[in-house]
Amino acid sequence: MSASPTKEDTLARETTEERFTELYRAHVDAVRAYAWRRGPAVADDVVAETFLIAWRRIEQVPDGHPLPWLLAVARNVRLNQHRGERRRSALAERLRLTAGPWPPPEEPDRQLAAALAELPELDREVLLLDAWDGLDNAAIAVALGCTRASVAVRKTRARRRLETLLADGRATAPVAALERTPDAC
Repeated sequence: MSASPTKEDTLARETTEERFTELYRAHVDAVRAYAWRRGPAVADDVVAETFLIAWRRIEQVPDGHPLPWLLAVARNVRLNQHRGERRRSALAERLRLTAGPWPPPEEPDRQLAAALAELPELDREVLLLDAWDGLDNAAIAVALGCTRASVAVRKTRARRRLETLLADGRATAPVAALERTPDAC
C-alpha cells in the first residue's frame, strides 16, 4: 500500500502547478514567436516540447527572468528536431541507394483469395494471423481474445475448410470480401 499524500505534498504540488501556470501564461507568446520566426511549420511542436521540459524541470527554471532559460530550451528543442530530420533524411538516402528497386509484386492467387473469402470471418482471420503475420497460437489467442485451445481447434477446422474449397474449385467469392474483420472467437 502506498501512503496517502501529506498536506505538505499537496501544497507543494499546488505551488508547482501554480508556478508553471504563471510561467506558461507569461511566456508562451514569446516562446511561440521565437519558434515561429525560426520555423513556422514546427513552431507548435517546439513550444509544446519547451513547456514540457519546463514542467519536468520546474525547479531549474530561474525565478527572476525565466524567458532566456525558456528560449534556450526552445533553441535546443529546435536544434534536436533539425538533427533528427537530417539523420532521417540521410538514412532514407542510404536506404534508397543500397536497397535497389523493389521486386514486382507477385500476382495474387485468385483461387486461394476466393477460397479465403468464402471462409467464415473467424476462420479466415485465424489462418491469416498464422500465415501472413507469423503469429503462433498463443499470440493469435491474445489477438482474438480467446484461448490457445480455441485457436488450435479453429485453425484445424479452417484449414480443412480451405483445403476442401481449393480441392473442389468452387470458391467464387470476390477478393474484396477478405477485407471484413472478425470481432471475437
